[in-house]
Amino acid sequence: MAARFSADILGSFLRPPYLLEARQKGVPAAELARLEDRAITEVVRMQEAAGLPIVSDGEYRRKLFFSTVVATAHGFDPEGFERSHRDEQGSVVRFGVPTPVARLTRKASLVDLEYRFTRSLTERPIKVTMPSPSLMLSYWKEGVSDRAYPSKDAFLDDLVRLMNEDARALAAAGAAYLQIDAPQYTYITDRAVRPDIADPLGTLRKMVAADNRVFEGVTGALTGLHLCRGNYRSRFTGTKPYDEYAETVFAGARVSRLLLEYDDYRSGDFGPLRFVPPGVTVVLGLVTTKRSELEREDELVRRIDAAARVVPLERLALSTQCGFASTFEGNEITPDAQRAKLELIVRTAERVWGHA
Repeated sequence: MAARFSADILGSFLRPPYLLEARQKGVPAAELARLEDRAITEVVRMQEAAGLPIVSDGEYRRKLFFSTVVATAHGFDPEGFERSHRDEQGSVVRFGVPTPVARLTRKASLVDLEYRFTRSLTERPIKVTMPSPSLMLSYWKEGVSDRAYPSKDAFLDDLVRLMNEDARALAAAGAAYLQIDAPQYTYITDRAVRPDIADPLGTLRKMVAADNRVFEGVTGALTGLHLCRGNYRSRFTGTKPYDEYAETVFAGARVSRLLLEYDDYRSGDFGPLRFVPPGVTVVLGLVTTKRSELEREDELVRRIDAAARVVPLERLALSTQCGFASTFEGNEITPDAQRAKLELIVRTAERVWGHA
């Protein structure tokens, strides 16, 4: 099954204007849910028409890619921690993200929130994404979070337990593919971003071990780990290539597939793929979601061939480097370009592997 999806997706898609407007206006929950249902139906049909072998709900019920923690658990201030992203020109955008303020308790099931409706729309396999629980440690707020928990480890244990419950329930409900998004892995070793970490690789090993626990006991579904360097309105956070931390992450992650950003110079070359364990599929994120300019098919094939010198071709697949809208605002890319890039991925996969 791991080799089945040669054309992969990352999960999030551009929101339609009517859904963006509804969120910005703060329409009542029932009306918002109705509009989300409409948008999810449309994005599933778009993915099917593009020829994708697997679909998602576009993450249309989320504000941020990790909004699931707020949707499924009591105990978070949804915008209690400020973070930032920058672009190539150095401009910075700041925004609020969830921080723990009380003991976490179950609020809702991810199966009910993000799977059941999508399942009713399509016969195709469905991917559901989840944020790395260790990512949320970055949003621990001194003087606030430590009033709710005696330590970060205690908070992480509660969050992992809730996410593991969701992962096992999703697999049992029929979700074909579960993915953890862990952008923070790529900048743990970047002193410019995380000068506070004295032992980057040791910290990273602990994060990988914690995140592995999300998939414990999960059967019948593919599991994936996605790494990128930030993806907020076409801006980024990290700049480090994989070299320093590839062995720690690639060899340590207990997943079926590694989805790796490879759309620009910040990712480096394919050499670090030598640390990918046998049996694990590498999904090459060669197509960017940050710009509308369409990649050339021949260039994608050339880069896949280069990666195949390190990892066998049968254990490679193709995708975008990240989602098109890790936050509800979306990247600086057009809907037409989004569709064209998905079709390009499918077309290239069929050319290289004989199937999408």
